Amino acid sequence: MANSTNNTAWQQIQNGVYDTQKLLAAQEYNLSMIKAKQTLEIIIKQLSGRDDDDEQSITDIIDSLYTSNVISYDSFEHYHKIRSIGNKAILENNNEEFNATFACQLLSEEVQTFINEYAPRKTRVSPVVTPIRNDNSQKRTSGTSTEGTQRKRVVKKSSKNKKKPTVNTADLTKVIIGFVILIVLILLFRSLVPSKKKTNATNTTTTTAVSSDSTDTSETSAETAPETAASVKYVTTAKLHVRSSPSLDGDILATLNVGVSVDYAGEHDSTWSIINYNGGQAYVATAYIKPAQ
Repeated sequence: MANSTNNTAWQQIQNGVYDTQKLLAAQEYNLSMIKAKQTLEIIIKQLSGRDDDDEQSITDIIDSLYTSNVISYDSFEHYHKIRSIGNKAILENNNEEFNATFACQLLSEEVQTFINEYAPRKTRVSPVVTPIRNDNSQKRTSGTSTEGTQRKRVVKKSSKNKKKPTVNTADLTKVIIGFVILIVLILLFRSLVPSKKKTNATNTTTTTAVSSDSTDTSETSAETAPETAASVKYVTTAKLHVRSSPSLDGDILATLNVGVSVDYAGEHDSTWSIINYNGGQAYVATAYIKPAQ
């Protein structure tokens, strides 16, 4: 029963990743974010060993997995980001391409982590035995004898598991096939979505060129370096939000149309860039700006 349950869950995870990427490619961004959150919930329930009827919220379960050292801090942050984006899609009908792409990327990374790190570790842990529900009111009153019987059953199951530490070849084959399918889907997804690495490489080259120009200019005048850096112009490649902080939770200061020129001030990290805006600094997504021609 445990193997069939795990296989069913793994099939659901595979189908969830495939549907998320398929919806993203079809520009169904709202449904793609919701599907990413639903797939994450299946992974979380596999890691926590909880049933669908548990009343504990997904937020609490994620926090519990991290505090119990079941998942890493990176997975902890990624889980919450996918959950937050999915909630915005459900509650606010959010349909932004950036959010859908970001959630799909994080989900693909965490599925790989689940396969390579968490799933193998979970197979070595004894399965959680849930108490047997008894509808007979008379047996409920005699709780002592019932609990004793259940404990004996748990002991017998665990002893059987220890006596037969065999590997199911069929299950192992299914996992390998699933992993190969996942790799193919990821490669397909990367071919459809513009690679962020190329954008980051362009930004790095531009920043290096600006830095070298500033160094040469600083030998003649100390005041010309900031003017050169401030004069770098970028243009938007999609409809883009200007935010007060480098986060999806940052306040939206403005929304720029395609082809709008912005003053590029520097790179905050691999996802966010700093621009000069209204006498101060603001943040935009690096994937949707490029140097002006």
